[in-house]
Amino acid sequence: MEDAKPRAADPGRDQALKEKLPGATPKGLETRQRIIRGAREALEEGGIPALTTRRIAASAGVRLATLHYYFDSKESLLLAVLDDLILDMDTAYRQDVALPHDPEDRVEALIRASWRYIQRTRDKQIAQTELTLYALRSKGSEWLAARQYNAYIDFYGHLVFEDDTDEELRRIGRAVARQMLIGIDGIILQSYALQDLSASNADIEALITAMRGYLRRLMSERGETG
Repeated sequence: MEDAKPRAADPGRDQALKEKLPGATPKGLETRQRIIRGAREALEEGGIPALTTRRIAASAGVRLATLHYYFDSKESLLLAVLDDLILDMDTAYRQDVALPHDPEDRVEALIRASWRYIQRTRDKQIAQTELTLYALRSKGSEWLAARQYNAYIDFYGHLVFEDDTDEELRRIGRAVARQMLIGIDGIILQSYALQDLSASNADIEALITAMRGYLRRLMSERGETG
């Protein structure tokens, strides 16, 4: 088997979802994507306060009525933005890294790829953090934060092993992904606040060591109970 890359989106599933979207025609889907890009630009440039319908519509080059046709609430638009951010991350990782066979080496490669991506996408990282905090602060929108983090955990968790069809390996992959995210999220905020690249690089090395050890322990426990 060739070195694996981050998993591709499911074309059948994606097509089925597209067919259910408002304006599910080539032109309609293009308009929808323009609105999502406009919302992303507003979020990355000005945070949640910048996510006004007027600003998004102006950035996307559409009328307000058109925006409301495609997205009937801020939450539905933010969910689309979240999906787009994850797709962007998936695409970037595909271009950046070929994952080795050994699971510990895969975890290390994932963390290094993530760190390279973080370093060149500062505004996007801050926007993702703001999206989480907005969802947690807004009553009734907490589900969006859960959706966001489950998506991240799924993204990384599926990549820990070449073949994660085994239920126990999926559980281990998700456990490692959760710990990876705990470390990466902390390093993101600390690195942006302190602006000490040398220290942040050292933190990444420490995270790699910790995650390799954690995966090794989980696999050892699996062997003892298997």
